[in-house]
Amino acid sequence: MATKRDYYEVLGLSREASEGEIKKAYRRLARDHHPDANPNDHGAEERFKELTEAYEVLSNAESRRAYDTYGHQVPRGGGGAYPGGDPFGGFQDIFEAFFGDRFGGGSFFDGGGRGPARGADAQVEVEVDLREAAFGTDREIKVQTVKNCAVCDGVGGTESHVCGTCGGAGAVRTVRQSLLGQMVTTQACSACDGRGRVIDVYCDNCRGSGRVSEVESRTLRIPSGIEDGMKLRISGGGHAGEPGAPPGDLYVIVKVKEDPELMRDGEDLIHRMRVNVVEAALGTDVEVPTLNGGSEVRIEPGTQPGTTLRLRGEGMPRLRGRGRGDLKVVVDVMVPTRLTAEQRDLLEKFGAMSGEETYNGTGGTFFDRLRGVFR
Repeated sequence: MATKRDYYEVLGLSREASEGEIKKAYRRLARDHHPDANPNDHGAEERFKELTEAYEVLSNAESRRAYDTYGHQVPRGGGGAYPGGDPFGGFQDIFEAFFGDRFGGGSFFDGGGRGPARGADAQVEVEVDLREAAFGTDREIKVQTVKNCAVCDGVGGTESHVCGTCGGAGAVRTVRQSLLGQMVTTQACSACDGRGRVIDVYCDNCRGSGRVSEVESRTLRIPSGIEDGMKLRISGGGHAGEPGAPPGDLYVIVKVKEDPELMRDGEDLIHRMRVNVVEAALGTDVEVPTLNGGSEVRIEPGTQPGTTLRLRGEGMPRLRGRGRGDLKVVVDVMVPTRLTAEQRDLLEKFGAMSGEETYNGTGGTFFDRLRGVFR
Protein backbone atom coordinates (compact mmCIF):
# COMPACT_ATOMS: atom_id res chain seq x y z
CA MET A 1 0.00 0.00 0.00
CA ALA A 2 1.39 3.42 -0.98
CA THR A 3 2.43 5.83 1.77
CA LYS A 4 0.12 8.79 2.14
CA ARG A 5 1.56 12.22 1.50
CA ASP A 6 1.45 14.90 4.16
CA TYR A 7 -1.89 16.71 3.96
CA TYR A 8 -0.21 20.13 4.13
CA GLU A 9 2.06 19.13 1.27
CA VAL A 10 -0.94 17.96 -0.76
CA LEU A 11 -2.55 21.40 -0.44
CA GLY A 12 0.77 23.25 -0.82
CA LEU A 13 0.50 24.91 2.59
CA SER A 14 2.61 25.39 5.68
CA ARG A 15 1.49 24.03 9.04
CA GLU A 16 0.71 27.58 10.13
CA ALA A 17 -1.88 28.06 7.37
CA SER A 18 -5.10 29.73 8.43
CA GLU A 19 -8.57 28.30 7.91
CA GLY A 20 -9.13 30.76 5.07
CA GLU A 21 -5.86 29.78 3.37
CA ILE A 22 -6.83 26.09 3.57
CA LYS A 23 -10.20 26.80 2.02
CA LYS A 24 -8.72 28.98 -0.74
CA ALA A 25 -6.02 26.43 -1.61
CA TYR A 26 -8.50 23.59 -1.83
CA ARG A 27 -10.92 25.59 -3.97
CA ARG A 28 -8.16 26.39 -6.47
CA LEU A 29 -6.63 22.90 -6.60
CA ALA A 30 -9.99 21.13 -6.77
CA ARG A 31 -10.91 23.03 -9.90
CA ASP A 32 -7.49 22.42 -11.50
CA HIS A 33 -7.48 18.68 -10.81
CA HIS A 34 -11.16 17.86 -11.27
CA PRO A 35 -11.40 14.80 -13.59
CA ASP A 36 -13.95 16.53 -15.81
CA ALA A 37 -11.37 19.23 -16.51
CA ASN A 38 -8.73 16.57 -17.29
CA PRO A 39 -10.59 13.97 -19.42
CA ASN A 40 -7.40 12.38 -20.78
CA ASP A 41 -5.55 12.26 -17.45
CA HIS A 42 -6.27 8.95 -15.71
CA GLY A 43 -4.55 10.12 -12.52
CA ALA A 44 -6.77 13.18 -12.05
CA GLU A 45 -9.41 11.28 -10.11
CA GLU A 46 -6.91 9.98 -7.55
CA ARG A 47 -5.38 13.46 -7.11
CA PHE A 48 -8.81 14.91 -6.57
CA LYS A 49 -9.59 12.28 -3.94
CA GLU A 50 -6.30 13.07 -2.19
CA LEU A 51 -7.03 16.80 -2.20
CA THR A 52 -10.51 16.28 -0.80
CA GLU A 53 -9.29 13.96 1.92
CA ALA A 54 -6.64 16.51 2.96
CA TYR A 55 -9.16 19.33 3.07
CA GLU A 56 -11.67 17.20 4.95
CA VAL A 57 -9.19 16.72 7.79
CA LEU A 58 -7.50 20.14 7.88
CA SER A 59 -10.66 22.24 7.54
CA ASN A 60 -12.00 20.98 10.88
CA ALA A 61 -10.24 22.35 13.98
CA GLU A 62 -10.53 19.15 16.03
CA SER A 63 -9.47 16.73 13.29
CA ARG A 64 -6.61 19.09 12.37
CA ARG A 65 -5.28 19.08 15.95
CA ALA A 66 -5.42 15.29 15.96
CA TYR A 67 -3.57 15.12 12.64
CA ASP A 68 -0.92 17.63 13.81
CA THR A 69 -0.33 15.42 16.87
CA TYR A 70 -0.50 11.91 15.41
CA GLY A 71 -0.22 12.38 11.63
CA HIS A 72 -1.82 9.59 9.60
CA GLN A 73 -1.68 7.29 12.65
CA VAL A 74 -4.30 9.32 14.48
CA PRO A 75 -6.42 7.11 16.77
CA ARG A 76 -9.84 6.40 15.28
CA GLY A 77 -13.12 6.49 17.13
CA GLY A 78 -15.63 3.66 17.19
CA GLY A 79 -16.95 4.78 13.80
CA GLY A 80 -13.48 4.82 12.27
CA ALA A 81 -13.39 8.62 11.82
CA TYR A 82 -11.36 11.50 13.15
CA PRO A 83 -12.37 12.73 16.62
CA GLY A 84 -15.29 15.12 16.41
CA GLY A 85 -16.93 13.30 13.53
CA ASP A 86 -16.96 14.17 9.84
CA PRO A 87 -16.77 17.97 9.40
CA PHE A 88 -17.86 17.93 5.77
CA GLY A 89 -20.66 15.40 5.70
CA GLY A 90 -18.37 12.56 4.63
CA PHE A 91 -15.80 12.14 1.90
CA GLN A 92 -18.35 10.25 -0.18
CA ASP A 93 -20.70 13.26 -0.11
CA ILE A 94 -18.18 15.75 -1.43
CA PHE A 95 -16.97 13.27 -4.03
CA GLU A 96 -20.54 12.70 -5.19
CA ALA A 97 -21.02 16.45 -5.40
CA PHE A 98 -18.22 16.65 -7.95
CA PHE A 99 -18.89 13.44 -9.88
CA GLY A 100 -22.68 13.64 -10.08
CA ASP A 101 -24.28 10.63 -11.73
CA ARG A 102 -21.29 8.37 -11.09
CA PHE A 103 -22.66 8.09 -7.56
CA GLY A 104 -26.34 8.66 -8.36
CA GLY A 105 -26.44 12.41 -7.71
CA GLY A 106 -26.86 15.46 -9.87
CA SER A 107 -24.31 17.63 -11.61
CA PHE A 108 -22.16 19.94 -9.49
CA PHE A 109 -21.18 22.61 -11.98
CA ASP A 110 -24.36 23.04 -14.04
CA GLY A 111 -26.45 23.62 -10.95
CA GLY A 112 -29.34 21.65 -12.35
CA GLY A 113 -28.43 17.99 -12.24
CA ARG A 114 -29.97 15.42 -14.49
CA GLY A 115 -33.46 16.32 -15.67
CA PRO A 116 -35.89 14.13 -17.60
CA ALA A 117 -34.13 12.41 -20.47
CA ARG A 118 -34.82 13.30 -24.08
CA GLY A 119 -36.25 10.53 -26.21
CA ALA A 120 -34.01 8.24 -28.23
CA ASP A 121 -33.49 8.86 -31.93
CA ALA A 122 -35.04 6.53 -34.51
CA GLN A 123 -33.59 5.53 -37.87
CA VAL A 124 -34.98 4.09 -41.10
CA GLU A 125 -33.71 3.57 -44.64
CA VAL A 126 -35.37 4.55 -47.90
CA GLU A 127 -34.23 3.55 -51.39
CA VAL A 128 -34.57 5.68 -54.53
CA ASP A 129 -33.30 5.32 -58.07
CA LEU A 130 -30.87 7.72 -59.72
CA ARG A 131 -33.50 9.80 -61.48
CA GLU A 132 -35.51 10.18 -58.25
CA ALA A 133 -32.32 11.30 -56.53
CA ALA A 134 -31.68 13.78 -59.34
CA PHE A 135 -35.06 15.48 -59.44
CA GLY A 136 -36.42 14.72 -55.96
CA THR A 137 -39.46 12.66 -55.05
CA ASP A 138 -42.00 12.05 -52.33
CA ARG A 139 -41.70 8.74 -50.56
CA GLU A 140 -43.97 7.23 -47.93
CA ILE A 141 -42.10 5.70 -45.02
CA LYS A 142 -43.25 3.72 -42.00
CA VAL A 143 -41.52 4.13 -38.66
CA GLN A 144 -42.08 2.16 -35.47
CA THR A 145 -41.48 4.31 -32.42
CA VAL A 146 -42.45 4.49 -28.77
CA LYS A 147 -45.03 7.22 -28.20
CA ASN A 148 -46.86 8.61 -25.21
CA CYS A 149 -50.12 6.75 -24.71
CA ALA A 150 -52.98 8.73 -26.27
CA VAL A 151 -55.53 7.33 -23.82
CA CYS A 152 -53.80 8.59 -20.67
CA ASP A 153 -51.59 11.30 -22.27
CA GLY A 154 -48.49 9.43 -21.15
CA VAL A 155 -49.39 9.53 -17.46
CA GLY A 156 -49.93 5.77 -17.19
CA GLY A 157 -53.36 6.04 -15.58
CA THR A 158 -56.86 7.19 -16.45
CA GLU A 159 -57.32 8.66 -13.00
CA SER A 160 -54.55 10.43 -11.11
CA HIS A 161 -53.80 13.33 -8.83
CA VAL A 162 -50.92 15.81 -8.61
CA CYS A 163 -47.97 14.44 -6.68
CA GLY A 164 -47.70 16.12 -3.31
CA THR A 165 -43.95 15.51 -3.08
CA CYS A 166 -42.85 17.33 -6.25
CA GLY A 167 -45.95 19.45 -6.82
CA GLY A 168 -46.40 18.01 -10.31
CA ALA A 169 -42.88 18.83 -11.49
CA GLY A 170 -41.79 15.20 -11.66
CA ALA A 171 -38.45 16.08 -10.06
CA VAL A 172 -37.17 17.25 -6.71
CA ARG A 173 -34.29 19.66 -6.12
CA THR A 174 -31.92 19.56 -3.20
CA VAL A 175 -29.88 22.62 -2.25
CA ARG A 176 -26.91 22.59 0.12
CA GLN A 177 -23.92 24.78 0.80
CA SER A 178 -20.30 23.75 0.27
CA LEU A 179 -16.94 25.46 0.25
CA LEU A 180 -17.29 25.90 -3.50
CA GLY A 181 -20.68 27.55 -3.24
CA GLN A 182 -24.26 26.39 -3.47
CA MET A 183 -24.83 22.89 -4.82
CA VAL A 184 -28.16 22.09 -6.45
CA THR A 185 -29.06 18.53 -7.44
CA THR A 186 -32.15 17.48 -9.34
CA GLN A 187 -33.50 13.94 -9.29
CA ALA A 188 -36.64 12.25 -10.51
CA CYS A 189 -39.33 12.23 -7.85
CA SER A 190 -39.49 8.78 -6.30
CA ALA A 191 -43.08 9.26 -5.15
CA CYS A 192 -44.44 9.50 -8.69
CA ASP A 193 -41.55 7.99 -10.69
CA GLY A 194 -41.00 11.32 -12.40
CA ARG A 195 -44.53 11.53 -13.80
CA GLY A 196 -45.63 14.49 -11.69
CA ARG A 197 -48.87 12.69 -10.90
CA VAL A 198 -49.73 9.75 -8.68
CA ILE A 199 -51.82 7.17 -10.51
CA ASP A 200 -55.10 6.07 -8.93
CA VAL A 201 -56.40 3.91 -11.82
CA TYR A 202 -53.86 2.45 -14.21
CA CYS A 203 -54.42 2.73 -17.97
CA ASP A 204 -55.37 -0.54 -19.71
CA ASN A 205 -54.06 0.65 -23.07
CA CYS A 206 -50.44 1.06 -21.96
CA ARG A 207 -50.67 -1.12 -18.83
CA GLY A 208 -49.54 1.77 -16.69
CA SER A 209 -46.31 2.46 -18.56
CA GLY A 210 -47.54 5.61 -20.26
CA ARG A 211 -45.90 4.42 -23.50
CA VAL A 212 -47.10 2.43 -26.51
CA SER A 213 -45.30 1.20 -29.61
CA GLU A 214 -46.81 2.57 -32.80
CA VAL A 215 -46.13 2.29 -36.53
CA GLU A 216 -46.50 5.70 -38.07
CA SER A 217 -46.72 6.46 -41.79
CA ARG A 218 -45.48 9.77 -43.09
CA THR A 219 -44.63 11.28 -46.45
CA LEU A 220 -41.01 12.31 -46.86
CA ARG A 221 -39.65 14.69 -49.48
CA ILE A 222 -36.38 13.50 -50.99
CA PRO A 223 -34.52 16.64 -52.17
CA SER A 224 -33.05 16.79 -55.66
CA GLY A 225 -29.34 16.06 -55.88
CA ILE A 226 -29.17 13.89 -52.77
CA GLU A 227 -26.29 11.42 -52.62
CA ASP A 228 -26.14 7.81 -51.49
CA GLY A 229 -25.80 7.45 -47.72
CA MET A 230 -26.96 10.95 -46.83
CA LYS A 231 -29.20 11.38 -43.79
CA LEU A 232 -32.34 13.47 -43.52
CA ARG A 233 -33.32 14.58 -40.01
CA ILE A 234 -36.93 14.99 -38.92
CA SER A 235 -36.94 16.88 -35.65
CA GLY A 236 -39.13 15.28 -33.00
CA GLY A 237 -39.86 12.22 -35.12
CA GLY A 238 -38.12 9.76 -32.80
CA HIS A 239 -39.09 8.00 -29.58
CA ALA A 240 -40.95 9.80 -26.81
CA GLY A 241 -38.84 11.19 -23.97
CA GLU A 242 -39.36 10.95 -20.26
CA PRO A 243 -42.22 13.04 -18.85
CA GLY A 244 -41.41 16.69 -19.44
CA ALA A 245 -38.68 15.96 -21.99
CA PRO A 246 -38.86 16.31 -25.81
CA PRO A 247 -38.88 13.31 -28.16
CA GLY A 248 -35.84 12.23 -30.11
CA ASP A 249 -35.32 12.84 -33.82
CA LEU A 250 -35.91 10.60 -36.81
CA TYR A 251 -32.99 10.03 -39.19
CA VAL A 252 -33.75 8.75 -42.69
CA ILE A 253 -30.79 7.21 -44.51
CA VAL A 254 -31.20 7.55 -48.27
CA LYS A 255 -29.81 4.73 -50.42
CA VAL A 256 -29.47 5.49 -54.14
CA LYS A 257 -29.67 2.41 -56.36
CA GLU A 258 -27.07 1.94 -59.07
CA ASP A 259 -28.25 2.82 -62.56
CA PRO A 260 -27.48 0.33 -65.36
CA GLU A 261 -26.54 3.11 -67.81
CA LEU A 262 -25.31 6.07 -65.78
CA MET A 263 -22.61 6.03 -63.11
CA ARG A 264 -22.44 8.90 -60.65
CA ASP A 265 -19.22 10.77 -59.95
CA GLY A 266 -20.15 13.56 -57.54
CA GLU A 267 -22.17 16.07 -59.56
CA ASP A 268 -21.19 14.45 -62.87
CA LEU A 269 -22.54 11.34 -64.58
CA ILE A 270 -20.54 8.89 -66.71
CA HIS A 271 -21.89 6.77 -69.54
CA ARG A 272 -19.92 4.08 -71.35
CA MET A 273 -20.77 4.27 -75.04
CA ARG A 274 -19.83 1.15 -76.99
CA VAL A 275 -19.15 1.50 -80.73
CA ASN A 276 -17.52 -0.98 -83.09
CA VAL A 277 -14.21 -0.40 -84.75
CA VAL A 278 -15.82 0.55 -88.08
CA GLU A 279 -18.06 3.17 -86.44
CA ALA A 280 -15.10 4.59 -84.55
CA ALA A 281 -13.03 4.76 -87.76
CA LEU A 282 -15.71 6.19 -90.07
CA GLY A 283 -17.75 8.18 -87.53
CA THR A 284 -21.41 7.78 -86.60
CA ASP A 285 -24.30 9.32 -84.70
CA VAL A 286 -25.33 7.56 -81.48
CA GLU A 287 -28.04 8.12 -78.89
CA VAL A 288 -26.85 8.63 -75.32
CA PRO A 289 -29.16 8.08 -72.33
CA THR A 290 -29.54 11.10 -70.06
CA LEU A 291 -31.66 11.92 -67.02
CA ASN A 292 -34.11 13.68 -69.35
CA GLY A 293 -34.26 10.96 -72.02
CA GLY A 294 -32.09 10.22 -75.05
CA SER A 295 -29.69 12.73 -76.61
CA GLU A 296 -27.91 12.30 -79.96
CA VAL A 297 -24.12 12.58 -79.97
CA ARG A 298 -21.73 12.63 -82.93
CA ILE A 299 -18.82 10.18 -82.91
CA GLU A 300 -16.23 11.77 -85.15
CA PRO A 301 -14.20 9.67 -87.63
CA GLY A 302 -11.05 8.31 -86.04
CA THR A 303 -12.41 8.46 -82.48
CA GLN A 304 -10.05 6.57 -80.18
CA PRO A 305 -10.88 4.21 -77.28
CA GLY A 306 -11.26 6.19 -74.06
CA THR A 307 -12.19 9.44 -75.80
CA THR A 308 -14.51 11.45 -73.52
CA LEU A 309 -17.33 13.58 -74.85
CA ARG A 310 -18.82 16.08 -72.40
CA LEU A 311 -22.48 17.08 -72.35
CA ARG A 312 -22.66 20.26 -70.32
CA GLY A 313 -25.44 20.54 -67.72
CA GLU A 314 -26.70 16.97 -68.18
CA GLY A 315 -25.37 15.70 -64.84
CA MET A 316 -26.81 15.73 -61.31
CA PRO A 317 -28.34 18.86 -59.79
CA ARG A 318 -26.21 20.49 -57.12
CA LEU A 319 -27.73 19.77 -53.74
CA ARG A 320 -26.73 23.07 -52.13
CA GLY A 321 -26.39 25.28 -55.15
CA ARG A 322 -27.61 26.11 -58.61
CA GLY A 323 -27.01 24.33 -61.86
CA ARG A 324 -26.04 20.77 -62.69
CA GLY A 325 -22.94 18.78 -63.36
CA ASP A 326 -21.98 17.29 -66.72
CA LEU A 327 -22.55 13.98 -68.46
CA LYS A 328 -19.27 12.42 -69.61
CA VAL A 329 -19.58 9.94 -72.48
CA VAL A 330 -16.60 7.58 -72.58
CA VAL A 331 -16.16 5.87 -75.93
CA ASP A 332 -15.43 2.15 -75.72
CA VAL A 333 -14.31 0.77 -79.10
CA MET A 334 -15.20 -2.88 -79.56
CA VAL A 335 -12.64 -5.01 -81.40
CA PRO A 336 -14.11 -7.98 -83.34
CA THR A 337 -13.41 -11.37 -81.76
CA ARG A 338 -15.17 -13.72 -84.21
CA LEU A 339 -14.21 -13.30 -87.87
CA THR A 340 -15.27 -15.23 -90.92
CA ALA A 341 -12.66 -16.17 -93.47
CA GLU A 342 -13.82 -13.37 -95.75
CA GLN A 343 -13.67 -10.80 -92.94
CA ARG A 344 -10.21 -11.92 -91.96
CA ASP A 345 -9.06 -11.67 -95.57
CA LEU A 346 -10.39 -8.13 -95.85
CA LEU A 347 -8.67 -7.06 -92.63
CA GLU A 348 -5.39 -8.58 -93.79
CA LYS A 349 -5.64 -6.64 -97.04
CA PHE A 350 -6.41 -3.46 -95.07
CA GLY A 351 -3.42 -4.07 -92.84
CA ALA A 352 -1.16 -4.55 -95.83
CA MET A 353 -2.39 -1.30 -97.34
CA SER A 354 -1.99 0.70 -94.07
CA GLY A 355 1.12 2.41 -92.88
CA GLU A 356 2.14 4.41 -89.85
CA GLU A 357 0.47 7.49 -91.29
CA THR A 358 -2.92 5.74 -91.04
CA TYR A 359 -2.75 5.81 -87.25
CA ASN A 360 -1.01 9.16 -86.59
CA GLY A 361 -2.78 11.99 -84.84
CA THR A 362 -4.49 9.86 -82.19
CA GLY A 363 -4.46 12.69 -79.65
CA GLY A 364 -2.47 11.13 -76.82
CA THR A 365 -2.37 7.73 -75.12
CA PHE A 366 -5.36 5.80 -73.88
CA PHE A 367 -4.56 6.75 -70.27
CA ASP A 368 -4.25 10.42 -71.22
CA ARG A 369 -7.77 10.29 -72.60
CA LEU A 370 -9.11 8.61 -69.48
CA ARG A 371 -7.43 11.03 -67.12
CA GLY A 372 -10.17 13.61 -67.42
CA VAL A 373 -13.06 11.19 -66.88
CA PHE A 374 -12.83 10.83 -63.09
CA ARG A 375 -12.15 13.76 -60.84
